[in-house]
Order: sequence, then structure tokens, then C-alpha cells
Amino acid sequence: MQPSFDSIARAAVDHWGEDSVRPGSGADEVDGCAPLAVLEPSNAATLAEMLGWANAQRLAVVPRGAGTKLQWGAAPLRVDVVLSTAGLNAPVDHCAGDLTATVPAGASLATVNQIIGRERQWLPLDPAAADRATIGGIIATNDSGPRRQKHGTPRDLIIGVEMALVDGRTAKAGGRVVKNVAGYDLGRLLCGSFGTLAVITRATFKLTPSPPASRTVVATAQHARALMELALAIAAAPLTPSAIELESPPPRLLIRVETTEAAADRQAAAALKLCREHGAEASTVADEAETAVWRGVEAHLSATDGTLPSSRLNWQTCSSRSSACQPGTRSSTGQAGARRLACSSAGSAGPTGRGLDRTARHTQRQWKSCAGRRGPAEAAPSLSRRRRT
Repeated sequence: MQPSFDSIARAAVDHWGEDSVRPGSGADEVDGCAPLAVLEPSNAATLAEMLGWANAQRLAVVPRGAGTKLQWGAAPLRVDVVLSTAGLNAPVDHCAGDLTATVPAGASLATVNQIIGRERQWLPLDPAAADRATIGGIIATNDSGPRRQKHGTPRDLIIGVEMALVDGRTAKAGGRVVKNVAGYDLGRLLCGSFGTLAVITRATFKLTPSPPASRTVVATAQHARALMELALAIAAAPLTPSAIELESPPPRLLIRVETTEAAADRQAAAALKLCREHGAEASTVADEAETAVWRGVEAHLSATDGTLPSSRLNWQTCSSRSSACQPGTRSSTGQAGARRLACSSAGSAGPTGRGLDRTARHTQRQWKSCAGRRGPAEAAPSLSRRRRT
């Protein structure tokens, strides 16, 4: 028997009340598939019950937070129910002394950082649509932004997770202390799982102190190749940039430093010197000018399907002479995972597998050559080809 909104609504109202369900609309479509109904639980226990009931009824379920990344990953064959996590907005449990915070999946990253910012701490993630993206969606897609250069991705920051399983049970893994080695690391497993393993209801992250100062060095050159070499030199230098972003065309390299006032000035000056030694024109921006620069970067990173526009290049991979990563190519980060990237030719020839392999090997050699200066935590990246199916 084919499911219908009436049958879903009757069961939902009987179990969880009238406010728990509404009809699906065009705004709820997932890759063109309109759901029959949207279930809106108010807490994690109700969400788990709804998930177990939907599984028993053989309904196709798509979990959704703010919907900022619904077009990422594989398109669903059908969508019977959208399971919203927007109602999971319990208070943030912030342990400032331990530099940790336990946050509900339905809270937005902006709201979380506003709350923990009262203690001059923050969760150092900057995904696309950070003002709206929810914690659950950020974990499920392992979404991150330019600051992953220093702070990593959600997978590097999560230390505990609570989830609802498909059979209606709830489970938890990890804990609330940074040095937690007990049990399987299911939190990291859920990062980038796109809701296929469980629905995240709450998570615990390690935090970092809010940086009191920020500087960005903007470098330009005639060719992107020169900036690629400059980016590698910056990565190998005794500096701690929080972000290194390469744009093309026109070629432009952004080097961001976030630390104390004195250290930010020193590191920006050192980066400027390196830029000039490599023949690039460079200047330092701060305050409102710097904010405007990175707002432009965020606009480029906000492609709805998780693919970077053709004007973006990732310096960590596009350091090869291979034609696969020259200006005019498309660079795709999928879920914006750190150093996991695929490049494809902008022409009609399609993916250039040999060029990708050469690029991967070249980049890993470059990273290995400077790993001694960066320390064991920054070993050569693991690159893989990935395309959206």
C-alpha cells in the first residue's frame, strides 16, 4: 500500500499531537522530490520514536536541519518524510573551564558561538551559510570553511555525540573530556555520513579561545602558478595561518592570521616578506576591509550542491603542472572536508584521472617535504577522487 499524507498524519497526530506533522510543500523538496509530510519533533526522544515508526512503516526519511546542504550527496530515489531537527534546541551546556560545549543538533552555529562567546571562546568552524547552518547538518556533512587550515573540520573537533538509530533507539558515544579514548569513535564516523547511519541529536566539541586580533595578507600575481608556490612556502614557514585561500581568475592568495595583536602584526609582516620574495604584490587588511574580503570568499563557497565555482582553486591540490588543475578548471570539495578534493577539467573531456593521480602524488610529496616543520599532526594529506552521484 502506497503511503499518503493522510495515513502519515493520522498516525503522527495519534502518537505525538497535531503540532508534530504538516504537509510537505515545494519548499521542502529534496533534489526535486517533494515529501508527503514533514515531521517536527520537539525533543530527541520524540525524534527517535518517529524514526523507529517510519522505519516500521517502510517510509523513506530524509533528516533536515536548516536545509542549507540538502542538495549535497546522492539524490534520493524518493522522499516520503522529512524529519526536521529544528525543534532540538535545548540549552547549550558550556563548560568554559574545560573548553568544551555540548550543543543540540537543531541549534545554528551562529547561535552557539554567540552563547559561548560570552566566555571569549568559540567553535572554530566557518562553513557555508554559517548564520543558518545547524550543528547536526554541519556534522552530517563534515562541512567546514577556510579555517580548517588551522583548526580542522568537525571531525577533528567533535569528542562526543548522541544519536537516534533507525529502529527507534538512542545511543551515545565519546564524552565531555578532550582526552577520551574509551570505546569506538562513532562521532568521527558520523561526520560526513549524510544522515545514512543515524540522526544526530546532540554533540560535544572541544573549543578554542577567541582570537583577539586578525590580519589578512592579500597577494596577487600575474599567474596562479606563482601563487601556488607561494602558498606552499607559507605552509612550510614557521607561521600559523588560520586560512590560506587561492582564487583564480584573477589570481589572488589570501593568508589569514588570527592570534594576539602583536603576534598577528609579526606574522602578517613575515607573510608580506615571503610574498615579495616570490614576486607577488601584497598588502595587509584588517577590521572592516578584512571582513569584506572574507564575505566575498564565503559567497564563492556557498554553491548549493557542495561544488566550488570554477573561479576557486585549492592550493593544496592544485600545485601540480598537470592540466587537471590549471586556471579554468573546477575544484570540488564535496562536503568541504579538509584536503579531500577532486578536480575535473572544465572542457568536454570529463574527469582527467591520470592528471588527478599525478596531482595527488605531487601534493603529498610537497606536504611530506614540509611535514618536519609542521609536526606529525600535519602529515601528507590523503586525497581521493569524489564526484556527486
